Amino acid sequence: MKKTAVILGMHQGTMGEFDQTRTDCDVFVFNEMVSRGAVPHADYVFQLHKPVVWRSSQNRNDSKHYDWLRSTSIPVLMQEKFEDVPASVKFPLDEMLKEFKGAEPYFTTTVGFAIAYAIYRRYKRIEIYGVEMETNTEYAHQRPCVAYWCGVAYGRGIEVDFHSRQFFQSPMYGYDGDITIRLEVFEKRAKAMAEEAKTVLEEYKKAKAQAIEAVEEFRLDFKNGWGKLEKLVNRQAEIAHSFSMLDGAIQVNQRHIKACKIMEAETGNYFISRQVYETEMNNSTNSWQAHQHKIKIASDALKEKEDELKQATSKGYRSRRCDEYLQLVEEYAKAIGKAGLLTGIGMESKYLMGVHDQNERMTGGKEAVKILAEAMA
Repeated sequence: MKKTAVILGMHQGTMGEFDQTRTDCDVFVFNEMVSRGAVPHADYVFQLHKPVVWRSSQNRNDSKHYDWLRSTSIPVLMQEKFEDVPASVKFPLDEMLKEFKGAEPYFTTTVGFAIAYAIYRRYKRIEIYGVEMETNTEYAHQRPCVAYWCGVAYGRGIEVDFHSRQFFQSPMYGYDGDITIRLEVFEKRAKAMAEEAKTVLEEYKKAKAQAIEAVEEFRLDFKNGWGKLEKLVNRQAEIAHSFSMLDGAIQVNQRHIKACKIMEAETGNYFISRQVYETEMNNSTNSWQAHQHKIKIASDALKEKEDELKQATSKGYRSRRCDEYLQLVEEYAKAIGKAGLLTGIGMESKYLMGVHDQNERMTGGKEAVKILAEAMA
C-alpha cells in the first residue's frame, strides 16, 4: 500500500492530467474502465453494482465486462465476495460505518465510496482526477456526496488534491459581490420587452375586435357558420397568453429595478441573491399548477355555451346566448392570460438565475482569494 490514493474518473476534462506511468500511488478506478481499455492499469477496481448489471451481456459500457471480471487478477471491490469473480473483495461497508461513527452514511456515488475507502485505509494523500459532475448533468445530485467525503478527509488531516476545472470553483459567499446582476440589465430587458408588449397588445386588441365582429355576424345570421368564430376566439386567447408572458417578465424586472434602487439609496450598493430568482420561479410554477383548474372551468363553460350556440337557429334565443358567450370568451382569455403571466414570471426568473450562475462561474472566487491572501500576509 502506497501513501497516496489516486481516484480516477472518466471525465475528459481532467482525466488526462494524471500521469499513467506513476508508481508512487495506488490507482482506484470504476466499473468497466480497465475492461474497456480506458486506463492501462489499476490497483483497485470499484464495481459496487448489483450482479444483474455486471453479469449481463447487455452492459451498455462493455458487453464483455463479465468475462474480464472472471479472469482479472486486479482486486475488485464488490458488495460481496463472488465465486465467479476470483479477484472480488467484499467492500468493507460495515467496518467503514463503524470507523466513521458520528459521520453521516452519505453515499450517492461510487466516488464517495472510494474517498471514504481511502480514508478508512489510512492513506495520507488523496488525488482526484476525471471527476466533475457538472450541475447541468444527471450526476449533479452526486456532487454533495463527493464534497462531503472530501470534507471528512480534510478533517482527518488527509491532503486532498482535487483536479477539477469547476468542482470547487465558486465565489465565497458574502465576500464576492461581483456576481450580482447589474441594474442596467434589468432596465434593458424591461425596456425591450415593453416595446414588444406594445406590439402584441395591439395584436390582441385587433384579435378581440375580430372575434366580437364574428359573434355579431353570427348573431344576425346563423348561416355565417361557426368555424371562423372558433378560430378567432382561439387566436384571441393565444395572443392574450403571449402578451401576459411579456407582462410577467416585465414585472419581474421592474420589481428588481425597484429593489435595487431602494437598496442603493439606503446603503450605496445593491445585491439580488440567487434565492430571490429561484423562489420567484418556484412560486410561479406552483401558482401556475394551481391555476390550471380555473382554466378548465372557463374552458368547459365556453365549450358548453358553444354547443348551445351551434343549435341556436332562433334569432332571439341566439342573440341572448351570444351576449353570454362574449362574457365567457372574456373570462377564458383572462384565465389564459393569467397562465401566461405566471409562465412569464417563471421563465424570466429562471433566465435571471442562469445569468447569476454564469456571473458566479466567471467570478470564480477571485475576490475571496484576494481577501484571504491579504489577511494571511
